[in-house]
Amino acid sequence: MKKFLTLLLAATFTLTLACGKGKEVAENDDEGEDDQEVQTTTTAAEGTAAPAAAAAAPAVADAATITGLVKFEGGAPAMPNIQMNADPYCQSQHATPAKDEEVMVGPAGELANVIVWVKNAPNGPAPSAPAVLDQRGCQYHPHVQAVQAGQALQIKNSDSTLHNVHAMPVVNSAFNEGQPVPMTTTKKFDKPEMTPFKIKCDVHGWMKSYMVVLPHPYHGVSGTDGKYTISNLPPGSYTLVFWHEKYGQQEQNVTVGAKESKAVDATFKG
Repeated sequence: MKKFLTLLLAATFTLTLACGKGKEVAENDDEGEDDQEVQTTTTAAEGTAAPAAAAAAPAVADAATITGLVKFEGGAPAMPNIQMNADPYCQSQHATPAKDEEVMVGPAGELANVIVWVKNAPNGPAPSAPAVLDQRGCQYHPHVQAVQAGQALQIKNSDSTLHNVHAMPVVNSAFNEGQPVPMTTTKKFDKPEMTPFKIKCDVHGWMKSYMVVLPHPYHGVSGTDGKYTISNLPPGSYTLVFWHEKYGQQEQNVTVGAKESKAVDATFKG
């Protein structure tokens, strides 16, 4: 009996130690699970964090401004009506026939749709706001524009008819995509392309637009009044480029000082 009791006490002691060890392991495992949950939560939070907004072009200290008037010299060519009868929808969008926009000259010779940019300006980050190219009334709006490398370009079909967007850059990748219904497609040109290229619609042969891709935000386009503005330009000496789809390209040198506003006009001859 004495021997039996001794063995029983020894077994009980051994079992107690084992149970105690098991509890310690369980507590350690629980702590490990807590640590794992915290790590997972942190990772999940990092994974779902909102992406950082694209950097905006920084304000330039003592920024200069270039403005100007682009004019046409000579007899302005008469622009023909666009024949849209091949697509009744397109024709229905115009109370009067739309005219070709290749040469748009105002009553005093104001020349529209001239892209003006600084040839040798410092590079800058792409703006967060997208550029927009809209297909409306079976025409491209705007007819010409400058965008920045890396900037989002929203291509919209605002018409209830099929368009296809056929962009023809040389430096960047070309693309040709259909838009059968009102919709928006977003594209991006990664590299500067400082020779304007054509964008056309293969469904409607009269539709065309021109675009230049710059490494900086220092550009403008002449409006129907012939005027353009380039703002927030660092002081310095530059070369201005004036480009028109029919009359080609010309350049002018200009120097602007701190906070100076300077007018640089241009004339294209027919």
